[in-house]
Amino acid sequence: MHRGSTILQVEETKATTLSFGLPPSRFLPRRYKPRNVGSWSGHLAFASDLIVAAQPSLIVELGTHWGESYFTFCQTVEEHGLSCLCYAVDHWLGDEHAGRYGEEVFDEVSQYNDRYYKQFSYLLRSSFDDALSQFAAGSIDLLHIDGLHTYEAVRHDFTSWLPKVSKGGIILLHDICPKHQDFGVWQLWNEIKAEFPDTFEFHHSWGLGVVGKERAPRRSPLFEFLLDSSPAVREDVRRHYVIYASHLENLLGCFPRTAGGPVAPHPPSEVRVQVFPYGEHGYSEETSQIRKMKTGAWDTLVFDLRDPAPLAPLRIDPGSEPAFVEVGDILIYSGSAADLLWNSQASSEARSFVAGGTAETLFDDNRSLLICTGGDPQILLAVPPDLKGPVKLTISLKITPASQQAMEIFASQIKREIRAAEIERGSLVTQLASMATQAREAAATRDTTQRSLEQTKQLLLAAEDALYAMQHSLSWRVTGPFRRIMAFLRSGLRIVR
Repeated sequence: MHRGSTILQVEETKATTLSFGLPPSRFLPRRYKPRNVGSWSGHLAFASDLIVAAQPSLIVELGTHWGESYFTFCQTVEEHGLSCLCYAVDHWLGDEHAGRYGEEVFDEVSQYNDRYYKQFSYLLRSSFDDALSQFAAGSIDLLHIDGLHTYEAVRHDFTSWLPKVSKGGIILLHDICPKHQDFGVWQLWNEIKAEFPDTFEFHHSWGLGVVGKERAPRRSPLFEFLLDSSPAVREDVRRHYVIYASHLENLLGCFPRTAGGPVAPHPPSEVRVQVFPYGEHGYSEETSQIRKMKTGAWDTLVFDLRDPAPLAPLRIDPGSEPAFVEVGDILIYSGSAADLLWNSQASSEARSFVAGGTAETLFDDNRSLLICTGGDPQILLAVPPDLKGPVKLTISLKITPASQQAMEIFASQIKREIRAAEIERGSLVTQLASMATQAREAAATRDTTQRSLEQTKQLLLAAEDALYAMQHSLSWRVTGPFRRIMAFLRSGLRIVR
């Protein structure tokens, strides 16, 4: 029985790891390949998942340049409402590997930081050594090292900043794979793997090393997969993020090209969200309401509905362009906004709306992410039948525009991956069902055998009792001499008188 339960645990673990055991990555970077510099682009989704899993209080990056990795950290902190401070340390003058540049890089990065993340993000324009005194020992939960890539420089950065990392903190080292010119991160990485028990490495996008400082209780299944899993599971993890990196490239990188590289289009900075109550003439422009919101950021819109009709769903059109639409809380208040009458929260397992028009959901477990592949996306909200107007509808949305071609490629690839995972899961479920049947049959056979043994035992006990009674009876004692004589005769011996 113990072995059977162990097999089931192994099979359950296998079923989990084949689909990576975590919800599919859904991170959409706001800053992707800035100025066509994208050496870190393949790791953006992993970095976001890592921050969500680690829940850090302090993130420090050494070497920021245009900020593709750093602003991914900041975007994740903002979107998940984490209580975390972020620091980028760089002199923004360039080096032998990144090239030398002028003030235009820092000016652009500083403006971007002020626009989106100035509440919790700080740019420290200094050398790495000069910035050391700004941080207490054991205070940094996530440290990313991406400065000069010679062996001597990166080893100095690693050993100097290691005491600043908290127990159980994570260190990321970029460019662990290149061995050309005087790149030496690979050499340091080999030394780190020999010294630290908790390491993981990605090989794509120039390579990324993940180091856990000291042993600490695992705070998330992601850390189990990264640091405590088999080689096969680790390879599944790498494959997962390589595939998602290709999704992002198809989604955000398939722009028209010139001799200087890809030229990103300018997505609309605003989008119209339109609400259609169902009226006497169905859905009509005359009874609709329109609100505008900025793209690429969360916003909460309020609509005043005088006569919400329960005869048909309330229709919400989140823009008119191909886009990702993330749906947060949907709330309906009384007309005075004093009483909450109905809600569909983003955290709930079942959402009270369906996608319509050119919008569709890809994940059955969470319908809060819509893929809009055309110009008529719809959210159809089932209005409670007893709801009487006037009421206020509030809905939180984040709309990220993308090209129609990219959206269709992304949707089709995600669907293929989901179908493959479902087939794999179905096969495992069938195997587990077969094992359960065999276990029940074995248990039934065991029970039958047990009953037979009990019956045999009872018969033996009864026979022993009868034998004992017979051996101690008067007739047994009287016939004793005769039984001895018969025994001698049967043995072929002659009886001497």
